[in-house]
Amino acid sequence: MISRLNPERPVRPERPVRIEWQTVLLGVLIYGLFGLVTWYYHSLPGWFVFAVGGFAVAWHGSLRHEAVHLHPTSSANINELFVLPSLDLYLPFRLYLQSHTQHHINENLTYPEIDPESYYLFHHNWDTLPRWRQRGYWTFHTLAGRLFLYPFWMIPCFLKDEVQRFVCGDLSNLEAWIWHFFGVVLTLSWVSGVCGIPFWEYLLLFVYPGTSFTLLRSFAEHRSHPDFEGRTAVLEAESLFGILYLYNNYHTLHHNAPDMAWYKLPALFREKREDLLKQNHGYLIRGYRELFRKYLFNPKEIPFLV
Repeated sequence: MISRLNPERPVRPERPVRIEWQTVLLGVLIYGLFGLVTWYYHSLPGWFVFAVGGFAVAWHGSLRHEAVHLHPTSSANINELFVLPSLDLYLPFRLYLQSHTQHHINENLTYPEIDPESYYLFHHNWDTLPRWRQRGYWTFHTLAGRLFLYPFWMIPCFLKDEVQRFVCGDLSNLEAWIWHFFGVVLTLSWVSGVCGIPFWEYLLLFVYPGTSFTLLRSFAEHRSHPDFEGRTAVLEAESLFGILYLYNNYHTLHHNAPDMAWYKLPALFREKREDLLKQNHGYLIRGYRELFRKYLFNPKEIPFLV
C-alpha cells in the first residue's frame, strides 16, 4: 500500500544542522590535551599531571556546559555524542542537562530544594542540623573548603542519592545512567586499557583536581540576595581561567543570554558591562586573585537563607 500525503499538512523540509566550527575545534583541542597527558602519563611528573590533567577534565566540563546550551550544533543528540566520554566519571550528562535547565529558571536561583545547583539551606533546616554538619557547611563556604574538601563530600553524596533512588524503585534516571555507562567505558578503556593508568591514580590526579577546578568556577557564581537579578556574579577574567571556563565567569551575562556561544561572550561583556553591573546590584569580583584573597579561609557568606 502506498500512503498519500495529506495535502492540508505539507511536509516541511528539515533545516540543516547548524555547526559552530570554533566549538568543534575547541573539543578537538580538549580531547587532544587529555590524550597527550594520559598517553605520556608514566613519563610526566605527578604535579604536572595533577595540574594539566585536572585542567583538561574541568575544560571538558565546560564543553559539556556548552553542549547543554546547544553547542556546537543545533542537534541535541549530536551534542550529547560530542561530549559522551565522561572524563570526570561520576556525572551523567543527561542528569546535568536536567538540573542545569532547572537552574536557569532565574526566579528560583539559589533557593534550596528548588534550584538543584544551590549551596544554601533554608533557615529552619539549618537549625535542625547537628553542630558538626553546620561547621561543615561553614567550611564549604570558604574557598579552601570548597576546593580541597568538598569533592570528597559532594561526589559520594550524589552517588548515594542515586543508589537510593534505584533501591526505592525510581527508575526515572536509568536511561541517563545507561548512556553514562558507555561514556565511562570509553574513558576508562583509553585511560586504563591503553595508557595503563591505575584507576585510583586517575581519580586522584585527574578527577579530583578537575572537580576542584570546576568548583572554583561555581564558588562565586551566585549569592543570596532578595532580588533574583542580584544573585548572579560578574567575575572579570579573560586569561587562562577565562578560556578554562569558556567565559562562564561572566555569569550575569550567561544568565541573560544562555544560548550565546562562548567565543562571543568577551566582546559582548565589554559592550554590556555597566548595564550588567547595574542589573546585578554591583556583584563584581575583579579576578580570581581577589577571590582567593577574600575567601580562601573566610566564608563568602552565611550558608542559609534568612
